[in-house]
Amino acid sequence: MLEEKVIRKILIIITLVMLIISISGLYMALNAVIDIWLGYKYSPIYKALLNLAVLILSIYVLKLLLSHEHKSKNTESTTKEE
Repeated sequence: MLEEKVIRKILIIITLVMLIISISGLYMALNAVIDIWLGYKYSPIYKALLNLAVLILSIYVLKLLLSHEHKSKNTESTTKEE
């Protein structure tokens, strides 16, 4: 049973690393698309909007993860007390 938990954690870490690499590649590709399709005049505006969207999404996901972790810790502590 302990081995299954370790394997699961390793797979989660590998998946997260792959996700981070994928997101950074997408981010760089979107910046390149903005440079190609939009003129030099407007690209800073669209890049700022892209950065703002990434920031908002990151904060939202982080908030979800932290609240989920907090809920699971509370559930474990109440289960142990019983």
